Amino acid sequence: MTDYVSERIAREIGVANLSELLADNLSGADLHSLLLAVIKRRLPKVECARLVEVSSVSKACDLDARLINQVEAIAFAQAAAFDAIELAPVMPLGAVSRLAKLDQGNVLSTIRGFECASDPTIGMALECARRRKQNATRRSTTKLCTGQRVLRFPQPTNPAFTSHFKLFAMVSAGRDSGSFNYELSALLEHVDFYLRFVAELSSGQFAFDDIVVELSDTAVVSALCAKFDIDRETIRTMVRAREHDSAAKVLERYSQLWPKSPVSAASDLAQCNLPAHFIERLRLLEESISQPLRCKHPSVSFSFNLHRLTGLGYYQGPCFHIKMKNHEGESFMLADGGFVDWTQLLLGDTKERLMTSAIGTELICRLFQKPSQPGGAEGE
Repeated sequence: MTDYVSERIAREIGVANLSELLADNLSGADLHSLLLAVIKRRLPKVECARLVEVSSVSKACDLDARLINQVEAIAFAQAAAFDAIELAPVMPLGAVSRLAKLDQGNVLSTIRGFECASDPTIGMALECARRRKQNATRRSTTKLCTGQRVLRFPQPTNPAFTSHFKLFAMVSAGRDSGSFNYELSALLEHVDFYLRFVAELSSGQFAFDDIVVELSDTAVVSALCAKFDIDRETIRTMVRAREHDSAAKVLERYSQLWPKSPVSAASDLAQCNLPAHFIERLRLLEESISQPLRCKHPSVSFSFNLHRLTGLGYYQGPCFHIKMKNHEGESFMLADGGFVDWTQLLLGDTKERLMTSAIGTELICRLFQKPSQPGGAEGE
């Protein structure tokens, strides 16, 4: 609820400080009991006929569940090095807001102190923290993967997207080992997984064209923002992850100065006068990620995306996008990942590192199936 709406409600019922009274003067248990009592009083007014009204939030997915499960099974098989877990459908209230710094309006909050799952990597981060808290040295890496249906708000306007959808996600939790080594190793493993995953799907009924891996680093992009006096509030209010041109609109005034999408960090960014350690970070990404994966996946393109503003405030350092086209030539960002500081916050340990990533398995089923062949098996 926005401040404007809560203020209007307070005025209408004649209690000026209604939000403050409920938020500050009631215990969690009392607030829950009050809200539950209100809901119970409203329930008799709900007509059964309304329960079957179409809602993008509660209606069933219109895809064949066997197809989604088939794709998910391939993902689990390719992620054999990761422990496979099944997450709860809810998380503690505040998980998204406190860890990912996202607006609470993006998730479905409950009156019982929980919120519906909106990001499987947050649920796995909590599980990583629980496991690593029991290990005093935390020297080993904790690697988890899962498939989960998540619910997000606001409701999407693009018909290709739905309010709830299936994701396959992975996390790698480890320790800072110096010289950027852990970050490079985890990032390489995650990107390689997604490329192997789509390659395996391509041998069956799915097709992916023009696959592009875009590497970035929020530390470098933040340095560029500071150089051009672009403040975080501007980015927060104007840039949206599902509006792929929103970052370009912010940066259009700097189009002649802001670096393009470099292929080689050292040569293409020399004119930006960035501190040497930022250039070195990009050089290491090029040397340790792009070069070996380019050899392993020769049909895939690799580049840096220093126009990526959506990750600022979410990722802390290296991150990536993987984009590809379907048979109709439409381009979609299917996989996304990067380092976050969540386990540092949860465990109070700045040496902790957490790599998170996810891919839209439901989006793959919706948009990347090969076109059916007339005649099929009967005509062969």
